[in-house]
Amino acid sequence: MPWQTPPGAGATVFIWNGYSLAERDRRWNAVRANAAKAAFDCILVPLGNGIDGRYMTQLRCSAMALPTDGRAPIVIADRKSSNAWVPEPWQTGREWAEPMGEALLDLGMQGRRIGVVGLKGGLVTHCNSIDGVVNHTAFEYVKSKLPDARFDDATDVVGFVRYIKSAEEIAFVRCSAEIAAAAVDELVKLARPGVDAGVLYADVTARLLELRSEYYPLAMTADPIGTALPKYYRNPPIGKRIEKNTLINSEVNAISGAQLTQICQPIVLGAIPNEWKPVIELQKEIYTAGLDLIRAGMTLRALQDSVKNLSAKRDMKTVIQLQGCGYGDDGPLLSSRFKGEHLSDLRIEAGNALVWKPLVTSADERVRFAWGGPILVSETGSEPLFKREHGMVSVH
Repeated sequence: MPWQTPPGAGATVFIWNGYSLAERDRRWNAVRANAAKAAFDCILVPLGNGIDGRYMTQLRCSAMALPTDGRAPIVIADRKSSNAWVPEPWQTGREWAEPMGEALLDLGMQGRRIGVVGLKGGLVTHCNSIDGVVNHTAFEYVKSKLPDARFDDATDVVGFVRYIKSAEEIAFVRCSAEIAAAAVDELVKLARPGVDAGVLYADVTARLLELRSEYYPLAMTADPIGTALPKYYRNPPIGKRIEKNTLINSEVNAISGAQLTQICQPIVLGAIPNEWKPVIELQKEIYTAGLDLIRAGMTLRALQDSVKNLSAKRDMKTVIQLQGCGYGDDGPLLSSRFKGEHLSDLRIEAGNALVWKPLVTSADERVRFAWGGPILVSETGSEPLFKREHGMVSVH
């Protein structure tokens, strides 16, 4: 029998849920199609995987069992939570394992193959979560309720739907990029010697929220240019003053329509030292070459080879920094930590929204420069959504 909502009161926390029913159907049908290709009978988005839960339901906290045969899914949600996508979820309080198991049993999944989304990191989603995001206590209980079922990872089943953005999603990616760019403008306007770094951090955050971005921590440095290991602040740096010749590196993140974008624009409060100029110039060359190269059908190996060839004759080092825009922890992810050997044959697709911000350093790595922001990929190339002139902003 259907899960019965427990008695008692519960608070409902609002979360943006403005995508259309057509977008819901597109996502659900695409996930069903991917699941069927992978020979899954059902897809489970379990407790712990809040990112994909939100992607599939537009609810703040949910779990979903989606059969691949076209039947309606069963969604478990916080008590009093519902929306146009999921008008009648199974509502729960603190009990999640029991209704997840009951949902699979109601759908007839005994002895069937069930794909679990978020069981481990995927190729294009949950890229930082190598061991996955699933609440294993609840998951083990679900498995005990269906001892004859087979449970396998299905992170990429949903991941490759998230990877290619719809027209509705692209509109919000553009909006998110505009908000992030406005916050960068605010940072450039307010960054001056003598300014309290905590107040600067708060003012830029306030600008993001004024423009209706969801909250996401700003990351910024506030140390003298040339500092070997500058500290990145993800909370206001209370008590710190901006001084002359401070280098402000920042990751300005904005979220609109659940689409996270990021812009990186370095600022120095003084003149740009001469030793930085060739590093900045090479970064510009690599960034521009990437824009020309990144298009539908390109593999990441081609991008990696191109960057390697551009920097081969220079006495400098380069690091590809690439990540996806979207609901969070989107890929493909390439960085100094994630070299992406397993991603070499991954194809870029039309409809990808990516953050492209390659890093160039001097041979001794004392000088480090990254610049860039979100781009949209089409059949013919990539469109940068960050329109500011390339380079380091010098504030005198």
